[in-house]
Amino acid sequence: MKKEEIVIDEIINEVTTPEKTLFLCVILQALLDATKPSYMGEPDSSVLERDRAVAWFFASVGVTSEDFTVVCDYAGVDPSYMRDFAFKVLKSGEVEYVRKRINAVLGH
Repeated sequence: MKKEEIVIDEIINEVTTPEKTLFLCVILQALLDATKPSYMGEPDSSVLERDRAVAWFFASVGVTSEDFTVVCDYAGVDPSYMRDFAFKVLKSGEVEYVRKRINAVLGH
């Protein structure tokens, strides 16, 4: 078994309403944006969007932090848990696997 295996299904807890599904998709899309691989010659706008997505997960004060908390609350996900999960994903060697799982969940 690799390092600590990341299971994307652990953040999907009994989504029962379309609204919860919508906000969960917002979180998952932000995680996709934060983990998008960089490449040589990448446009500055792509770098900026990735940095913004990472900042959205880890901001501790201000509007960005408040927005993250509200979205997590609407999705039925504990914000602290989601931050820990995002950190684990970003620091793992399993980013490609997690991206594939998120894309499968989002239907991309």
